[in-house]
Order: sequence, then structure tokens, then C-alpha cells
Amino acid sequence: MKRWLLWLPILAWAQEPTVYQLSGMVLSATTGEPIPYVSIRVGRTRRGTVSNADGFYSLPVLRGDTLIFSAVGYKRARFSVSDYLNAYTGDTTEGFIYAVHYLVEDTIELPAVKILSIRTPEELKTALLNIPLETQTQTVRDNVSPELIAYFMQNLPADPQERVKIAQQRYRDLYYERTLRPTYPILDPIAAYRLVRYLAEKARVKREKIYDYWRDD
Repeated sequence: MKRWLLWLPILAWAQEPTVYQLSGMVLSATTGEPIPYVSIRVGRTRRGTVSNADGFYSLPVLRGDTLIFSAVGYKRARFSVSDYLNAYTGDTTEGFIYAVHYLVEDTIELPAVKILSIRTPEELKTALLNIPLETQTQTVRDNVSPELIAYFMQNLPADPQERVKIAQQRYRDLYYERTLRPTYPILDPIAAYRLVRYLAEKARVKREKIYDYWRDD
């Protein structure tokens, strides 16, 4: 009887599936409304998916995976499959698990905008000319601040098409370096043949000129 009790955890572990099909909804933590087109990526891998217009998604995961949820206007969230399985109360023997995720809105405070009443193009031209140069420079500096650029780089979802274009460009550069690398003319047999013929023809013309000079008419 004791031997059977020792074997029960091993049998239970052997029956646990290695790949789970995780399906879930991504909702707003403030309104509870579905968030469409959320980027869902498995950390440190190229696997992932995007939620549909209703916030629904489904993808295969492993126990040790960590999912990263990112969407414009929301803070990035992480989801540990292992921790979720340890607290999961449903049946996992069939390999299907379900979850609901809530993303917190990320609010960015923008500076105040002054609206002017301009009726004619001449007034607009005058208003633009009266803007101090320092104000324009400061506006450009604020719009391209490193903090704002870093924020958008971290929160914007990855673009699969852009990654494909970068990979294709790298492949073209590698192909060019290996196969279309420019050659030296001195090592080109056709160029060497043309050079020899040119030198021989030049020497022949020179000999004919000398012979014509000393020949008696």
C-alpha cells in the first residue's frame, strides 16, 4: 500500500500535459470593456498572438512561459503560466486553460494648448512670424525627449511586418557581401587580356612609325 502511495505523485505528474492551450479575454481594469488588438508575446521567444476586436485570444503555452501584454494607452502586464496553474481550480488534464486579464490605463499628461482666433491667412502668417525662436526650439526638444521616445518604444506593440523587412534587408546585405563583392580589375582575366592586346598594339604602332621615318621613298 505504501508503494502505491509513493507512485501516485509520479503518475499524476506523468499525466499532466506539457503544452496547454490558453484562451482568455483582455479587459480594461477601469471600465471592464474588452481591449482589442492587444499584443500578447511569450517572453524571450518569437511566439505570440494578438487579441481580436472583442479582446479574445488563444495560443499554446508551456508551464514555464511568461506572457507579456502590451497595448497603446495601457501599462504593460506580465502573466506567469506556472503561477496561474498552481492556483488554477479547473480541470487541466485535457490541456485547456482559461483566464481573464485586466490592463491598467496609462495616462500621459500633455501640456496646455493655446487656441488663437485667426480669420485670414495674413493673420496666420503674422502669428507664425511672431512666435519666438526659443519657443519653437523648446517645443521640438520636448516632443523628442528621450523619456517620451523610451515610453513609446516600451508600450508600442511589435510590428511583425517591420521585423520581416529588417530580416530581409540583412539577408540581402549578407548575400551581396558573399556573392556580389566587387573584384579587382587586375585579377580579372578579361581585363588582363585586353591590357595585353592594348600594349601589343601600341608597340606595333610605335615600330611602324620608326620604320616609316627611316625608310627611303
